[in-house]
Amino acid sequence: MIVTHSGRFHADEVFALAMLKRLDNRPVVRSRDPEVIRQADLVLDVGAEYDPDRGRFDHHQNSFTLTREDSTPYATAGLIWLHFGEAILKKTELETQDQRIYARDWVDQKLIKDIDAVDNGVFADSPRPSISMVIGMMNASSSDDEVLQTAAFEKAVAMADDILNNFIAAAVKEAVALPALLNALAQLDEGVMVLDEALPFKDFIRHYPQIRRVVYPKGEEGYGVYCNQAENHLPERFRGLRGDSLVAVSGFEDAIFCHKTGFMCVMGNFDSAMAMAKS
Repeated sequence: MIVTHSGRFHADEVFALAMLKRLDNRPVVRSRDPEVIRQADLVLDVGAEYDPDRGRFDHHQNSFTLTREDSTPYATAGLIWLHFGEAILKKTELETQDQRIYARDWVDQKLIKDIDAVDNGVFADSPRPSISMVIGMMNASSSDDEVLQTAAFEKAVAMADDILNNFIAAAVKEAVALPALLNALAQLDEGVMVLDEALPFKDFIRHYPQIRRVVYPKGEEGYGVYCNQAENHLPERFRGLRGDSLVAVSGFEDAIFCHKTGFMCVMGNFDSAMAMAKS
């Protein structure tokens, strides 16, 4: 049995439960009763204990001080992902522990860390929309109505499961592509990374400032040039141009489009894309 608190629900225990449902389908009880908590196999976000060996995952007590390397505090979602994420990822196509750890960290950085931060009040003064806000808005209008609140909670868990599924799928693609991206990194040409196939590279290159731009195939469109960070955006003279206008300024007959901010452009063939990338 899994126990989490009754009353209003929040994104951290909702996502934690969505994670655990990927491993088995234990019954869930929403309660703050100490006797019910005592009988649980896993306790989420209630009970004032953090003891992974005993399946206790609360973070509200003063004795809990666990944070990430960047000092972002953990909440229940992060704790469950930290302890069970690799097991969840074993159910995907990822074959090695290194791949699973990479994917686990990717999901934490992209999704879970923000949920934990919000739950710990890190963004308490920010009006920005977030997944935590969206989940919170799914509470029933009156948390005193147990039937309405239970239905709302189940709907929120289902939504969290869909979101988590998409993030895990993206993380798996990132982890699978990692060897090819590292190989391309080792063969930079004047700061330009060349990809022979379409790979998820945008998160990867942010960690490597030596990569100025990326040239990659865009199917029938030709080749894309993508710039790593604003200081590497394409020259002003190309920005916002397309077709004949871009051809006239660039001198390349196959020039197709350059974004008005200069962060990317599309060229018809590889040689022109490389020339633009080195401009």
